[in-house]
Amino acid sequence: MQDNISFEIIAGTYEEYLLGYIFSPQRKKLVQSVASHDHSGSIRALATCDHYLASGAADDRIIIYDFKTRKEHCMLTHHESTITSLAFTNNHSHIISAAQDGSLAIVRVGNWQLEKLWEKAHKGSSILDIAVHSSGKLALTLGGDYTVKTWNLIKGRVAYTINVYPKCQDPKSLEKILFAPDDTRFILQGGKYTEIWSIKVGGVLTVIKHEEKVTCSSWIDNDTICVGYEDGKLAIWEIEDQKQKVFQQAHSGRVKAVQYYQGYIITASSSGQIKVWTTKLKEISSVETDCRITCLTVAQWNETVKEEEVTEIEESEEVTVEPKKSAVIVEVETSSDEEIVVKKRKKDEEKDSEIPAEEVASTENTKKLKKKTKKKKKQKNVQIYNK
Repeated sequence: MQDNISFEIIAGTYEEYLLGYIFSPQRKKLVQSVASHDHSGSIRALATCDHYLASGAADDRIIIYDFKTRKEHCMLTHHESTITSLAFTNNHSHIISAAQDGSLAIVRVGNWQLEKLWEKAHKGSSILDIAVHSSGKLALTLGGDYTVKTWNLIKGRVAYTINVYPKCQDPKSLEKILFAPDDTRFILQGGKYTEIWSIKVGGVLTVIKHEEKVTCSSWIDNDTICVGYEDGKLAIWEIEDQKQKVFQQAHSGRVKAVQYYQGYIITASSSGQIKVWTTKLKEISSVETDCRITCLTVAQWNETVKEEEVTEIEESEEVTVEPKKSAVIVEVETSSDEEIVVKKRKKDEEKDSEIPAEEVASTENTKKLKKKTKKKKKQKNVQIYNK
């Protein structure tokens, strides 16, 4: 744990509000930083990358916020159903979004143009969750058709599909899919079970059975996970031994979201509480939001990196514009020169083909003399004949 790191907790609510709280380890307090009401439906999904925050809601819209200016940046409206999940790639190049009608979309970050849209990614069934690999080359989607699909993000197509119905303990209750830090395993969460799956094997490695229904979970490291329950309890589990390290009554309502971030565990309940814990589940700070929280994400905004990126972009734009202008000028100049040369050649040819005036006059005189001689001959012939 690093005592000098401040980060911001962003929460979505049923009341359509987007709330933000900054946590300072030195003060050990949560100070409100954001309170916006831009959606017209309950917020269902959140995702962050660099200085952007994306929020998806039941109003079928995705709003992109620029936390550099703390204002709304743009709005994405390519879905026609409730947004169920959002995820950025680790290289911050794309955002992947899923909806309740089974549509899956990929949008490029920066120009925010839609690059790919699958209207029936899971045969029309709802997409429950998305997990993106750290390489940014593949992603996993959990569908209501009891399948987990692996998407090749480079080629933009399905690599393979796993039917989890015969392999899961409670496939009808599946809600969450989450990559492990090693990127070779992932969590499938549903009902009273937390299952650890392997990409290489394509099957279950470990199954943890709980006494209460699991509502959320998060990786702490490759061997440890934090699990939140419907009765408000919180537990840390060792995967290999399948044992609880710590168990704590965290909230009065069900734990709606849990996330591990740089030595801290952040939880949120449906009753409106947000709490920050140590890895031993010792409470550090808490706040009452007076809203029913639906989702949560944690981010640390880096302003120095953003300023460098902006200057690099401005320089690159100037370089790309200049050659375009010169290229146009060159094309215009070459075409005009060719026309001038052609015109000169035509004029020279016309001059060369002209006959001097003296020669023309002499030729005309000879023609006249020939005509006169012909007439005289005819007259002589006529006179001789008359005699």
